[in-house]
Amino acid sequence: MFVPTSVSLSSIVKRLLVRSALIVGALALVSLYPLSRAGAFLVVEDPLEKADGIVILGGTMYERQMEGVELFKEGYAPRVFLMREIQDWGEIELIKRGMTYLRMVDVQVDAMVRLGVPREAITILDQADSTAQEADYVYQLVTEQHLSRVIVVTSKQHTRRARLVMNRRVRGTGAGIIVRASRYDREDAEHWWRDRGTLRFTLFETQRLFLYWIGAAD
Repeated sequence: MFVPTSVSLSSIVKRLLVRSALIVGALALVSLYPLSRAGAFLVVEDPLEKADGIVILGGTMYERQMEGVELFKEGYAPRVFLMREIQDWGEIELIKRGMTYLRMVDVQVDAMVRLGVPREAITILDQADSTAQEADYVYQLVTEQHLSRVIVVTSKQHTRRARLVMNRRVRGTGAGIIVRASRYDREDAEHWWRDRGTLRFTLFETQRLFLYWIGAAD
């Protein structure tokens, strides 16, 4: 088979692995687990314990952030770490023009402060475009700031993959990871096929989970 010189063998293999994973994942869901339970399968949580910090993963405007507020006010941790959302090209252009503007994270911080979290208790982390990159930030926190236990807040159907990725990243540090779903996530994971947004999220997370299991993605 002719292969263009601009295409590396590794990229071809990776694409084949990705496509194979999607097929295997779909077949496994049908054969090994009732399809109707696919959404609920993605949802896991760890028992709450006191921690050194709460890390709120990016991806929502307020849903995960409000869970971080509640956990802080309930006394589970004295510090909150907030991911900055990915810049779009418009924001990059504003930066080039030297314009002062409100970032999404600025609005989120303002809401969290008005809900009762002191501004000095909130640390803004840099943007991350994947769960693996977010796990890198968690690794930095536990190694550089010596956090022994961290509560990681995300959406319900992201919890299983987030827990796998986070625990693998901090393995060997001695730090503990507690993964929690936002109580403000109202997605119906039990009947995930009834809503278009929940359907898309379930299929996406199922695919990413199988890609993670075969080592094709983080």
